[in-house]
Amino acid sequence: MLFKNFLMWMIMVTIFITISSNFFFIFWMMMEINLLMFIPVMNFMKTNNSNCMISYFVIQSFSSTLFLISITYHFMYNINIFELLIMISLMIKLGMIPFHFWITNLSEMFNYLLLLLILTIQKIIPLFIMTFINNKLFIMFSMISSIFGTAFLYNLKSLKKILIFSSISHLGWMTTLILLKSTFWFSYMMIYSFLIMKITNIFKKYNLNLMNNFYMLNKNNFNKISTISLMLSLGGMPPFLGFIMKFISILIILNKNSLIMMILIISSMMNIFIYIRMIYPYLFYNTMSINVYLFLKLNLKGLILNLNLMISVFFLNLLN
Repeated sequence: MLFKNFLMWMIMVTIFITISSNFFFIFWMMMEINLLMFIPVMNFMKTNNSNCMISYFVIQSFSSTLFLISITYHFMYNINIFELLIMISLMIKLGMIPFHFWITNLSEMFNYLLLLLILTIQKIIPLFIMTFINNKLFIMFSMISSIFGTAFLYNLKSLKKILIFSSISHLGWMTTLILLKSTFWFSYMMIYSFLIMKITNIFKKYNLNLMNNFYMLNKNNFNKISTISLMLSLGGMPPFLGFIMKFISILIILNKNSLIMMILIISSMMNIFIYIRMIYPYLFYNTMSINVYLFLKLNLKGLILNLNLMISVFFLNLLN
């Protein structure tokens, strides 16, 4: 236990040193030390599958090596391609689309406490490093992560994969704020981390792994309402905390790029629809007749129609 606490303390130290520095070589060193401290933590958290730890180590080591080579050549020759490679190395570390396959494949091997650390604390260093890079091409990757991270949530049953793809979608928002030079990304990260912490705590407490397990919460209305409220908040449903952080982000982005703002709003609408669609049957389980449920059931065609109307209004405003 003492050694585990020491490892966690060292992980926090690497984060504090990173945010206190502005040298890329120190960033690389801190990422390596962070990784070396985190692997034993995975073992302490009963990740008994050695393939999981080896895969995580190999992927993170590869991205760190790519980062080191890229920063070396970038500062030697100042060629834009190496700046792009730096961004790619950080995207691999974060598990952003299209480099998300490793984290989705490993997610089922993680317990909820380990998943919480990977989705929160382990993302701070790569996100902070991005604040020192100005590559407009990366905004495209942020938009892709926001849209497809949401789209891949559709019809998912595994709660761990739902949290993974939700994280990818939120990364699109955070990296957009970073690239637009807004410091609000850190507040966004803190709010997101709080929501994930509360959700994973409930999932761990009741041993929930699939959406079907939500029926187990029906015995306790308070727990059911709390869990569903947190999930809707994570999806950005008003008036929850998750909506507030997205609303503030939209106000910030609106002043800088209205097209990016529109894409993120569409992504957020898709997110809300998918979360409501997932949660709706469990929210009204045993409380509504089947006829009322079928009458109120959301469908994809309605969402597409609403999105088309929004896009049409947006472009009509541009023409005016």
